[in-house]
Amino acid sequence: MANSENSRPIYPKVPEFSLSTFSSKDFIVKDFIEGLTESSVPVNRRSGTGNSNAFDPKPYIRTFEAALGRLKDLDETLSTRESELKEGVRRAEIDHTRTLDRLGLKFNTTLSEFQRLDTSISDGGGMAVRIGGQLEQLDKQRQRAEDAKFLIQCYTEFSRGDMGRLESLRRTGRIEDSIRCAVVSRQLSLVVKRSEGHKASKRTKELIEAFSETLEQDLLKQFDDAYRKFNVNAMKGCAKVLHDFNGGNSVISNFLNQMDFFIATSKINAGEVMIDADIEEKLSDPDENPPGLEPSLMALVNEIRDVMKAESQTIKEVFPFPEQVLGTFLQRVFQQSLQQRLEMVLEKTSTLSHLAFLRTLQTSRACIIALADDLKSHGLTEHPGTLSSTTTVLIDQNVEELFVPYLQDRGYMEKEKEGLDQLYTGLLLKFNMFHEQRKREQNLGVLDRLKKSRERAIEKVLDSDLGRSQSDTLSRSIELGRTRSGKGSHLSDAILTDFDGQLNVEFAKRMLKWLAEGVGRSLELSTPADTPKDVSALLNILIDHMRITYLDTALDAAQETAEQQAKGEPDLTYFLEIKPATTIMHLMFSFINTALIPLSQTSLTTRREIGKLTNTTLMNLEQKINNVIQRTVDVVLAYLAVLLAKQKKQDFRPKDDDVSLTTLQTPACLSVCAFLQKVAEISNESLDGTNLESFLNEIGSGFRGLLLDHLKKYQVNQAGGIMLSKDIAKYQDVVSKWGVVTISESFELLVEIGNLFVVGPAAVKERMRDGVLSRVRPHLLKPYLVRRDDFTAAGIDKMLASE
Repeated sequence: MANSENSRPIYPKVPEFSLSTFSSKDFIVKDFIEGLTESSVPVNRRSGTGNSNAFDPKPYIRTFEAALGRLKDLDETLSTRESELKEGVRRAEIDHTRTLDRLGLKFNTTLSEFQRLDTSISDGGGMAVRIGGQLEQLDKQRQRAEDAKFLIQCYTEFSRGDMGRLESLRRTGRIEDSIRCAVVSRQLSLVVKRSEGHKASKRTKELIEAFSETLEQDLLKQFDDAYRKFNVNAMKGCAKVLHDFNGGNSVISNFLNQMDFFIATSKINAGEVMIDADIEEKLSDPDENPPGLEPSLMALVNEIRDVMKAESQTIKEVFPFPEQVLGTFLQRVFQQSLQQRLEMVLEKTSTLSHLAFLRTLQTSRACIIALADDLKSHGLTEHPGTLSSTTTVLIDQNVEELFVPYLQDRGYMEKEKEGLDQLYTGLLLKFNMFHEQRKREQNLGVLDRLKKSRERAIEKVLDSDLGRSQSDTLSRSIELGRTRSGKGSHLSDAILTDFDGQLNVEFAKRMLKWLAEGVGRSLELSTPADTPKDVSALLNILIDHMRITYLDTALDAAQETAEQQAKGEPDLTYFLEIKPATTIMHLMFSFINTALIPLSQTSLTTRREIGKLTNTTLMNLEQKINNVIQRTVDVVLAYLAVLLAKQKKQDFRPKDDDVSLTTLQTPACLSVCAFLQKVAEISNESLDGTNLESFLNEIGSGFRGLLLDHLKKYQVNQAGGIMLSKDIAKYQDVVSKWGVVTISESFELLVEIGNLFVVGPAAVKERMRDGVLSRVRPHLLKPYLVRRDDFTAAGIDKMLASE
């Protein structure tokens, strides 16, 4: 037993493995190598005996050699099996190729057979088509022969006076028979026409015409009955027959004549146009917004819109030629119903006033254009598609023809100009009357002719066709009554106030608003090519009234008033016209530059003329305003000189040295200051900004010069010097409140000169060398110092001589 244990090999056998070991899904190379390595470790080492530090490679070599040998055997086995499989695949591919060749040959044979069969079938179909075509041709020939036979039979019967064959066909009531009857009747008419000259043809022609007329009336009656029952199919059949028979004109007329729309509108148009009093007043009142389209005309436009859309669908379903019927329908609607009502409404509003007519014309055209656009967008017979170009052109043409009588030859613009002229004249009526009365009072003889011409213009306004409501309003505004005979009282009966002769900014705003309405109206009613001409014409009216009649008159009156001031205190209320005048100018030129000039850009000539007229107007008005301002400066300074001249010689040489006198200003000073305060108040109401500052600066500078001359004229004692300084301080206080820095600084010199009369003789020299006076040469101050009572006694003259 011991021997058997000793005979055991030191290294165990290599583990057995086969191809299945490597084909397993769980095969891992690392585990396989570790298994070989584990089996190579000697038993004694695995048990922990022996020298564990010495490495013996032999077991591993033996194990791996055995494993490599086994792997080599397996590789040879795999190679053999692979060769066998490749051989099997090669033989299978050869068999597959042979099978494909055999099947391909069979497929080609089958395809050839199919092509031969298809060719045979095609040849048979072509033959059938040829036979069918020949049969169809033969059928047509047969039908033509039958139609010719029937036509000959009918003609023969008509020649004998017999209409039985066609009459029986007509009375069947079927659409197909009616169509055939109509065709035969038309052919018979052609036959008779060609055979004119024969004796029997006249009688035959009369019979055929009588039958054709009877047939047409019968078809129209059928169409009428179908229309009342709204039998679309029957209407469609009759329409087609009549279209083939005589072009369809009779059925179109019958269709349109039966419409309730035309029956109703003919009754409405037979009556008069009645406009509510409220609408009449708004139409003629330029300050009111336009009330819109006259109600009856607006209702007609809305009804046309609904009827056209509804009847277009019927026309599309019934008539084989819908576009022709639609064109006739449109022309009748626009040229008959709409035009008649439009003329009645415009004629009625023209009796009210030019403005009422123009507003109605504008709203009517805008409303009818909107109607046309709505119809074109709807499509009518092409709905929901787009309307044909022919019908679109027809609609536009009918719309334009409605307004040609009112817009051609610029007749509209003449009414616009005349209307604005009347409105402006009426608005400025009392203003003109006031200034005429003012001039008449000044120089009655010179202005008699002007008065009469102005009265004629005013009477023209009162008796014009402004309309009863507007004329009454105008009469009330100038407080003129009208007699029962319709004649107004004389213009001299009008009650005028100072307010009537003053500029009113609200009047200017109203005038510009009226003009803006006219400009907007011209853009809608006139062609783009006429826009520059229209703008120029309207601008001339604005310039004539707002500048010449309004601003020029007011500024000329202010200038005349300034020049006619008496020696007493001037009345400067005329100067208050400057503020509204400048405001109106700003409004007018802003409107011209913003609204009118841009509209004239398309015509260089007109644009140049408008620019020249605008610049000339602006320069003239600015010159007039400058003249008024300058004349006012002269008037104010002249009256200040008058007030200063009232200074008493003893005002600055009081005999009584009472101290209370030194706390008062002289009467002349008080009157001057009171007047300056009035001037400042009026200036602040009339001017603003740099204009106000420049005006007050002119007054202040002139007043300062007057005071400098004034101080040279009066002797001053010690108590009078105090009063003089009080006067100057008062003057300075008044002008300082104006808020003009240059004036306040310039009056510092006056204060210092006044102080020269207050200080003692010893301090005069020092005073002259201090402050503002240090910049003034002594010889210029001598005229003031001479007026001191102690000038010689105190040695001031010697002091000046030494300077």
